[in-house]
Amino acid sequence: MTFDPRRTARRTVLAIAAVSLAAPLAAAAQDGFPRKPIRLVVPYAPGAITDIAARLVAERMSAVLGQPVIVDNRGGAGTRIGVQAVATAVPDGYTLLYVNSITHGSMPAMSKTLPFDPVKSFAPVAPLFWYANIFLCHPSVPANTIQELVAYAKQNPGKLTNATAGPGSGHDFLGSLFNTMTGVNILHVHYKGGAPALQDVLAGHVSCIYGDGNARQMVDAGKLKAFATAGPARDPLFPTVPTMHEAGVLDFSLPINHGIAAPAGTPAAAVARLNAAANEALKHPQLLARARELGLTISAGTPERLAQLIALDLARFAKIAADANIPKE
Repeated sequence: MTFDPRRTARRTVLAIAAVSLAAPLAAAAQDGFPRKPIRLVVPYAPGAITDIAARLVAERMSAVLGQPVIVDNRGGAGTRIGVQAVATAVPDGYTLLYVNSITHGSMPAMSKTLPFDPVKSFAPVAPLFWYANIFLCHPSVPANTIQELVAYAKQNPGKLTNATAGPGSGHDFLGSLFNTMTGVNILHVHYKGGAPALQDVLAGHVSCIYGDGNARQMVDAGKLKAFATAGPARDPLFPTVPTMHEAGVLDFSLPINHGIAAPAGTPAAAVARLNAAANEALKHPQLLARARELGLTISAGTPERLAQLIALDLARFAKIAADANIPKE
C-alpha cells in the first residue's frame, strides 16, 4: 500500500475533531474557570528552548487567567513520561501538556507501541509558536553553501558527520530528511541531549548539527558556519541565511511546532477559556520581544488549527521514518 501523508493527515484531523466535539460540558468548568492553579507539563528538562518558551507562555497566561500556570518539567523517555502523565490526568482543564513536533511527530513515528494515543488521548487547546532549526557546521568543513556541501559529501561519502540530540530527536529526523532528499550519506552521531552534541561540533569532533537561535553568537563569532534554515521562511535571527528550499533543496521544510493540549474529555468551556488566554498571552510586548530573541515565530490560533498541525506532523514524520528506514523502538 502506498503511504499518502495527505490522506493520513485528513484522517487525523477528523479524529481530533471528533474527540473535541465529544468533550462533555462540565458545569464546574463553565462556572468561573479557573478556580485554582493550572499545571503545564513540559516533557523536557529545564533549560531547553521548549522549556523557555513554555515558561514565557505560562507567565502571561497566569496574568490573563488570574491563576498561576505552573510549569512542571517531566522529561525522560523521549518525552513519553510527560506526555503519558497528561494523557492519564483528570480532564478538568487544570492539567495541560506543552506539545511540539517531537511529542506529536517524531516520538510516535519512532515508537512501536505507546501507552496513549497521540490523537485520541488529547484535546487540542492552542498553537503557540514554530521555529526552524539551522544547519550549522564547524568552520573546517570545506564548503560555504548547501550545494557545495552536498557535492563534497557525495565525493567523500561517510566523511561528514551530524551530531544529534539522540535517536528520534528533531536533529535525527532533519538529518535523515536531508540525506534522503539530497542523496548524501552524512553519518549521525547520537548524544544524550543537544548541549553535548553542540560542544563536540564546536570542538571539531563532529562536522555539523541542526541548531536553534541560541547559536547566533557562535555564528557571529565565526565558531560555526550557518548554511540554511529548515523552515518555510527565513529565521529573523539569521536574515541572510537562506531556507533549504532557497538553497536548492526544493520543498525541504520541517519546522518545529509548539502548542498546548489537554487530556481528552476536557470540557469545551475550559478549552475555549484556555485558548482565549493563550492567544491573549501571545500579544504581550515582552513575550513578543523574547520570542524574537529565541527565533520563535508566533503561531496563534484555534484548537482546530493545532489539530491540523498535529495531523501534519504525524504524517510527515511517519513518512521521513519510512523513507529513511528509521527503526522503531
